Amino acid sequence: MKKIALIYLLCMLAGAHAPASGQTISKCFRADWLQGERIIRLEINGNKVSGAFLAGDGSGVNQSAYNFSGTRRGNVLTVAFAGNKLPDVSPSEMKSLVWTLVQARGKETLRIKFSGKNYDTNKFEESFASFEPCDATPVDKRRPLYAELLKTAQTIRFAKGANSASVPLGANAGLQAMKAPATFLLHAAKSQSLDITAHGCTIEVYLPNRKLYQYVEWEGGGEKTYASTGLDQMTIEALPATGAYLIVLRKPNEAMEPGTLTVTVKK
Repeated sequence: MKKIALIYLLCMLAGAHAPASGQTISKCFRADWLQGERIIRLEINGNKVSGAFLAGDGSGVNQSAYNFSGTRRGNVLTVAFAGNKLPDVSPSEMKSLVWTLVQARGKETLRIKFSGKNYDTNKFEESFASFEPCDATPVDKRRPLYAELLKTAQTIRFAKGANSASVPLGANAGLQAMKAPATFLLHAAKSQSLDITAHGCTIEVYLPNRKLYQYVEWEGGGEKTYASTGLDQMTIEALPATGAYLIVLRKPNEAMEPGTLTVTVKK
């Protein structure tokens, strides 16, 4: 009799953590990365799961959706993406299709393993990223969209006859690790080369069409990876269009002390 009661109790506990068959539960998780906002929308029905991984480029305009489906067992989700096409989150890479729902301090997060660059060591390594509930992050703490970045942009102007300009950074630029970027607007012509140096900062460049500039890195004897963020220095050998280029600088961590932003444009 005690054995039957124990089995019944275990069944009741298992049922408390899983939705009943036919009942769909919707969940949304998000994370802010250097390259843009990442959103995961889930639909859970019994032991089935489906949804979409949304990857934005940070402009608030361009967003790619990757649909997936899979199974749920307890707090573990095993998913597969449509056409076996993993989300493009360059220069990072999704390393596991087994995700975990984590309950802690009254909040549920979604944990996924990725490979990405550690800006302290400047090397790629695997680590877990935690996605927070979509409604848990105040709007003022979310990654600024293109329009917000543009509002505070300082226009860079060259002295007469010069093709280079420097701007002091540090506390006056309002830099805080990953939260309050320093932004600069530069007008340049198609096919010109652009060189940006800002020691102690990550560098992003938005093109005149508001898309985040991406470049190619060669690693591991020819392995090609796509990136959009540089550390300390970035060069665009031939600008794709004439117009306004938005330069965004952030501190990877509080230990780094920004020095001077130097921008050079050549024909």
